[in-house]
Amino acid sequence: MDYKSLDKIRIAASITNNISEYHGIICSRLCFGIKEFNDLISEDSNDDHQIISLQLKEFNTALTEIIEEQENLFESNVLDFQPLLPDESEPIEVRALALALWCSGFIDGCGMCIAELNLDIKGIGNGEVPEIIEDFSQISTLDPNAILQEEEEEIALMELVEYVRVGVQLFYENLRGQANES
Repeated sequence: MDYKSLDKIRIAASITNNISEYHGIICSRLCFGIKEFNDLISEDSNDDHQIISLQLKEFNTALTEIIEEQENLFESNVLDFQPLLPDESEPIEVRALALALWCSGFIDGCGMCIAELNLDIKGIGNGEVPEIIEDFSQISTLDPNAILQEEEEEIALMELVEYVRVGVQLFYENLRGQANES
């Protein structure tokens, strides 16, 4: 499912988090080997067990599909990871904000995993893992309002997306390799 379709479902379900942010969290958790996502799936009933909305149920189904697709992609060892971002037809500001939110979600997911697994950040993966976390943290502070509509800005954004793409693959390989050594 593409970003635009998922975002429409998210909006219809009145979910405030950006779909890119959700994808970042999902990817970080999968990198750490965590395959439990109940905290991301919104409950589709209230305390009285009455159904809240069909839109929320549709969002949960779409989110579950994203999780399964991403898990299968990582486990296939195909180096074809792509962060879930708006396509190039969207304004650069929208794409830059989505990338910043994706990185923010990834960092938040890392924090949750490190706490949940009781890990020392300096002891995870090799030296690349903390560096990738730091770089993603910097990307998460990207200010889309400071971006000019210039070709250099487009190229810079494409380079950042490529860095994130490759960084996640390295992150996953490092952590999964470490898990297999244990």
